[in-house]
Amino acid sequence: MKKKNNIILTGFMGCGKTSIGKRIALNFEIDFIDTDIEIQNISGLSVNDIFEKYGEAYFRKLERNYCKLAALCQNYVIASGGGIIKDEANIENLKINGVIVYLKCDAEKIYKNIKNDTSRPLLNNAKDKFELICSMLKERDPLYRKYADFIMDISEMRLEESAWQVGRELRRLRFI
Repeated sequence: MKKKNNIILTGFMGCGKTSIGKRIALNFEIDFIDTDIEIQNISGLSVNDIFEKYGEAYFRKLERNYCKLAALCQNYVIASGGGIIKDEANIENLKINGVIVYLKCDAEKIYKNIKNDTSRPLLNNAKDKFELICSMLKERDPLYRKYADFIMDISEMRLEESAWQVGRELRRLRFI
C-alpha cells in the first residue's frame, strides 16, 4: 500500500474534526488546515455569510475548488467540512495524496457539542436541531463509510484519546 502524505478527517459537523486534527498534527509534527476556515480566509466571509448571501450551492462550489488545492498539500492533517463528502469529486481529489479517516460520532454527542453553536448555517433555523442532526447523519453516514480508508468511532472517546487512537491506527495500517 502506498503511503499517503495527508491525513483527511471526515465526519459530521461537530464531531471534533478540527480539535482532533490539531492534536494529531501536533503528535505527528505536521501542519494542520481546516477546509471551512481556509474557505473563509480565501472568500473573506464566514461560512454563515456565504450561505446567507450566496446560498449553499455557492459554498459547495468554493469547497470543491478548495479540495483541488488541498490535494496538492504535502504532510498535512486536513479537517474537512461535514458536507464535503456529498461531492464525490471532493473525495477523489483529497484521496490523491491523503488517507481518509471517518470520525464516526453518535447524534447525541454531536448535539451536545453544537446545540448552542450559531456558526452552523444548516442548523441555525432548525426547529428541532437534534432531529435534523439525526436526519442528516442518516443521509451522510453511508457516504462517510463508502469513502473512508478506515473508521474510528469516537462517540465514547475524549479528544486526547481520539487523536491518539487515530494515530495508532494510521501507524498500524501503515498509512503513514
